[in-house]
Amino acid sequence: MGVPLIQTPAARLFVNLTDGAPQVMGAIKDLDGRYVYANPGFCGRLGLPLEQVVGRTVSDLFEGDLADSYEEQDEKIRAGGPPQRGFLELIVRADGSLGWYVTSKAPVPDGDESCVGIAVLSIDLHSQMASSHAGLATALAAVRSDVARPWRLAELAEIAGLSTKQLQRLCRGTLGLPPQQVIQRMRLEEAVRLATSTDATFGQIAADCGFYDQASFTRQFRKVLGVTPRAYRSRAHARQRRGR
Repeated sequence: MGVPLIQTPAARLFVNLTDGAPQVMGAIKDLDGRYVYANPGFCGRLGLPLEQVVGRTVSDLFEGDLADSYEEQDEKIRAGGPPQRGFLELIVRADGSLGWYVTSKAPVPDGDESCVGIAVLSIDLHSQMASSHAGLATALAAVRSDVARPWRLAELAEIAGLSTKQLQRLCRGTLGLPPQQVIQRMRLEEAVRLATSTDATFGQIAADCGFYDQASFTRQFRKVLGVTPRAYRSRAHARQRRGR
């Protein structure tokens, strides 16, 4: 038998780099999709101890659509595809709060360079933004202050003090998404806030956050967060009641 995945040089290096870095989330899965390692940041996101993460799959740990999207990413790597770098995720933490993370995935090679697992690393967007162009941060702050507005790329570029091409390039390079998709994620962030802190209808929330209609809002919400807005609100209210 070969060397166990977690004992391969690549896996040991990854563990050494991420185990003492709680501000990042790091994990390794084998080719069957089962976690063989998770660092404190990853376990903290789930609100589970390491022993309840190791041996489980994304479908055991995450909701429907969210688990499906993670598995789809993993399958591309297992099929021999390139590493996936810098895609933006809106992550629900164990306490129900939201966090923006920039995530990358790469194959874990064994001695002959064949893929024996998948390493996942997610970094808090705030720390990523701290080292990026201040103009982009200013533009994103403007979007957050008025998410329902039909923002045009030229407007955002002017706020950022950049050309439209520079803004697009910086946004993709820093966040892994074009500006319009980042705006959509920010609309979802505001929608989550309204769903959990107000009694507004989901139709009103969709309108207030700039979505075309309630149906498109529900599709986007479920795609990114793995549950419907109604289910998310119910869980948030249940957590609030338990906290009283």
